[in-house]
Amino acid sequence: MNPEYIAVAVSAIEQLAEAAPDIVSDIKSLLAPIKEGRAPMAEEWQAAEAALDAANAKVQAG
Repeated sequence: MNPEYIAVAVSAIEQLAEAAPDIVSDIKSLLAPIKEGRAPMAEEWQAAEAALDAANAKVQAG
């Protein structure tokens, strides 16, 4: 296997693991309104999207 590929894959997995708590928190915050039987409010969507964008940027910067 290509050592360069392995290094990139390991780095990506490490970054994803670091972002996992934030991603889980965002998912839980979006599940809350669903459990309450309502759609997420605009503010909830915006906060979740911003947090997911930040986590994605962190992973991409790896």
